[in-house]
Amino acid sequence: MGEAYKLDCDICAYTENIFVGFGLLYMRLESIASFVQDAALKRRIEEFIGNPSTRYDAYDALYVCPVCQAIRNELFIEMESDSSQYKISYACPRCASVMQQEHIENNVPVHLSCPACEKGKLKATFYMDWD
Repeated sequence: MGEAYKLDCDICAYTENIFVGFGLLYMRLESIASFVQDAALKRRIEEFIGNPSTRYDAYDALYVCPVCQAIRNELFIEMESDSSQYKISYACPRCASVMQQEHIENNVPVHLSCPACEKGKLKATFYMDWD
């Protein structure tokens, strides 16, 4: 089951809702392929679907740019078989740097800078479970 959080800056009006964790659609690669919009990623998933040695991990994750602090809430997916492996990575939409995954947990302080004002710190507030 996944969790939803609201990120708020302690200085400016920046706010963002993010969803992290594992949903029911992540239980099979076929269901993941059904909602993925990126054609190249869809093809990669389909390459692994027919292979009985495939193992994978997939969930919604928070990604943060280490350079400009931009935030993306995207699918994490890592697949491995006896003959191939794949791990997704994301480029920052602002500066094209490789984004890093950040973990958020309920009642644990978040040490992220605000992507809007760059001075404030973000606070994560849990508001619901999802599946």
